[in-house]
Amino acid sequence: MHISEHNLKKIIVGSDVVTSAQFDTAVQEAKRSNRTIDNVLVGRGDITESYLSEILSDYFNVPIVNFNTVPVNDAVLHLLPEVFSRTNRLAVFAVDEKSRVAKVAMADPGDLRAISLIEVKLNMRVEPYFGTPSSMKSVFKEYRKDIFKEFNTIIEESIKEALETGGIKDLNKMAEHVPIITITDGLVEYAVALGASDIHIERLSEKVLVRYRVDGILRDIVQLPKEIDDAIIARIKILSGLQIDVHFAPQDGRFKFKLEDQSVDIRVSVLPTFYGEKVVMRLLRGSIRPLNLSELGLSDRHIAIIDEAIKRTYGMLLVTGPTGSGKTTTLYGILHKLNTPEVNISTIEDPVEYDVERVNQTPVNPKAGITFANGLRSLMRQNPDIIMVGEIRDEETVSISLNAAMTGHLVLSTLHTNDAPTAIPRLIEMGGEAFLVANTLNLIIAQRLVRKICAVCVSSYVAPPEIHESIKKQLAHFGQDASSAHIPSQLYKGKGCGTCSHTGYQGQIGIFEILNITPKVRELIKPGISIAELRATARAEGMHSMFEDGLAKAEAGTTTIEEVFRVIME
Repeated sequence: MHISEHNLKKIIVGSDVVTSAQFDTAVQEAKRSNRTIDNVLVGRGDITESYLSEILSDYFNVPIVNFNTVPVNDAVLHLLPEVFSRTNRLAVFAVDEKSRVAKVAMADPGDLRAISLIEVKLNMRVEPYFGTPSSMKSVFKEYRKDIFKEFNTIIEESIKEALETGGIKDLNKMAEHVPIITITDGLVEYAVALGASDIHIERLSEKVLVRYRVDGILRDIVQLPKEIDDAIIARIKILSGLQIDVHFAPQDGRFKFKLEDQSVDIRVSVLPTFYGEKVVMRLLRGSIRPLNLSELGLSDRHIAIIDEAIKRTYGMLLVTGPTGSGKTTTLYGILHKLNTPEVNISTIEDPVEYDVERVNQTPVNPKAGITFANGLRSLMRQNPDIIMVGEIRDEETVSISLNAAMTGHLVLSTLHTNDAPTAIPRLIEMGGEAFLVANTLNLIIAQRLVRKICAVCVSSYVAPPEIHESIKKQLAHFGQDASSAHIPSQLYKGKGCGTCSHTGYQGQIGIFEILNITPKVRELIKPGISIAELRATARAEGMHSMFEDGLAKAEAGTTTIEEVFRVIME
């Protein structure tokens, strides 16, 4: 950004939100991690993106534009090529032909070189606006609106060409054939453009169904002829280093897929089914920075509890939930707060989902003899201060993790349980000694992911009586007196628009329940622990259920009450 470090410090510290010491440490972290100072400050939660935008907008003396609410004209946006806009972090969003003025959103309104280039290219005077990072990310998605048409055209043409080569029986040759390569690459590129987390390729009786998981929900994308199924699977197997001629045994692999502006790590699982092999590809964008805790959806109250827990130099912090609930992302948000020059952080993960500067990350590799258990044992010999174990899966990992937490290490890990209280008996059932569990656990976070309401088409409505009754029943299930509970009278939903592909939702956010291991809770941790007593004590000590957190987000218009019911209905 075209603002000196001295001036940036002057205006940000002068706002009385960030201290001089915080700014100086942000400068050091920015240099270490090759990021901008403002990115570090927002990422650490020192200042919100919206407030920082107001400060920078005043400094550059330009207005702010928010593309979550301002519609973008497709023809106007394409006055500048996508590559130029992305590279320079800017976008044209309005023009006045009569006065020859172009309104341009810029992440750096002080970039006079870029402004000059636009004025020459468009033969217009540029009126700069400040575009926040999240807002610019939103407008860049508009460039990809027509990708579905492009994708369908490419797939149709490639299928036709692939079927014309039906005489090729050698799978190796078919997998290297241009149409098969084009189809496979197209499936991945389109998934990345939609922000999908998974690609499912499923062989049915007479066709092949391709589905993407977007914002936690699977949606049908395209149907392929069964005649090219084997060739596509062979192509995926070649990319991920699997055996082409093995069709009746599960296989797991991975590969990297290069795009113009990013590299995607793809984890592949192949499983035999009745009609053929099913492939699931999980897309991991490892270059994305870890989100801060407020971006993940944690409230100020929750963040304060976490901050207090991670001040301790030893003990265990667990994040629980089903697969795909964002546990690892939350762990990295916490790890990001702990990542300072004064500590040595080591992780053992399967796979490494985020590439983080100054964190020693070891991927699980069974072929090389690296499992969670023996990898963790090896980490212990290097005397780390903080250890992150991707997942506690077995008795050996439980034992080593608990002993590490007992002997001066802060251990972060994940566990598969439905809520926070049941994580305690689960650890004991997996072989953890109750004494060690009681004396090492600091905090348990349970979470789910809900879809966020699209900010462009959000609307309010009066909650009907049947919704009120469902809310009361659910609150009563979690031990709250529903008769005295606050039931929101107004709720929100998305009407559906082009921005959210007419779903009414865009993006995901977490709903959480945090069990702080207070002395009263610690006293209950023993063999034969009563879940009912533990939950009642936890509530008395201040724990709120995930449903209550979700209800608060539904009342605030962040998500819908239907989403909350969908993910945690009991």
